[in-house]
Amino acid sequence: MKIVGGPSSLNLAQKISEELGVQLVKIRVKRFPDGEFYVKFEENVAGENLLIVQSLYPPQDSHLMELFLILHTARDLGAETIRIFAPYLAYSRQDRRYLEGECLSAAMIAEVIEELGADALYTIDVHNENVLKMYKIPIYNLTASGELARYFAKKGLENPLVIAPDDEDLAKRRAKYAAKVLNAEWDALEKRRDRYTGEITTFAKDLNAHGRDALIIDDIISTGRTVANAAKILRDQGAKRIFVGVSHALLLGDSVRIIMESGVEEIVGTDSVVNDYAKVSVSPIFVRALRGEIEQV
Repeated sequence: MKIVGGPSSLNLAQKISEELGVQLVKIRVKRFPDGEFYVKFEENVAGENLLIVQSLYPPQDSHLMELFLILHTARDLGAETIRIFAPYLAYSRQDRRYLEGECLSAAMIAEVIEELGADALYTIDVHNENVLKMYKIPIYNLTASGELARYFAKKGLENPLVIAPDDEDLAKRRAKYAAKVLNAEWDALEKRRDRYTGEITTFAKDLNAHGRDALIIDDIISTGRTVANAAKILRDQGAKRIFVGVSHALLLGDSVRIIMESGVEEIVGTDSVVNDYAKVSVSPIFVRALRGEIEQV
């Protein structure tokens, strides 16, 4: 097997190649003056089993086009098999039409990836598990909640409490998994989002948080409002320290300020999104998956 590092995930690809002890294929990606992408493989990949590592965080359209070009080129050059590791899988929110006339974007992405010749896809904490059903190729939804919990375990948490900031099934399973790693209790808050305005309401309940360190585990943080609402509830109930561990720390706009002003001490993301908050790597999760140790929730 050989690793192909896409432009969005070069460091992650390097980590995976080192952990597996396999070669990193040299490719060249550039933009023409008009903005179009150019891709060139610098070595022969005919007959090779390839793994393309390319996370699809914003600007997701650019990162998707890079992936499509790399995937098409690899197949056209005669690669034997091609697996994709896309830790952040863009356009994974909409699996059905909530309003008449809406685009099924997740289905379109699945069709393109399959048509271009991918043999399998690995991702981390997909936002909507139903989009996985749109793929005909094998797809593996791994979780970063365990690695995030291990990071915070080093902080000497006092009587820790793990919180899911909403009560959807996936969110609760991630919190439960993190709690198991920490040998801690967990709970979930109920959240509702207005489908037209986007306004988020989180309903308070007794979390038994007084004097305890709390860890909020989430899959994606975009605006920060969901996590901030949960943190305010924990703070009002007397939580000692409040931390946030998130698989995909997009952290758009004023999200960091909104979260920190709610009483959070630290935000920790993974290298599924490259930024200053990527303090946990997803490379060990993926390497374990390749070795048959599938870490899912």
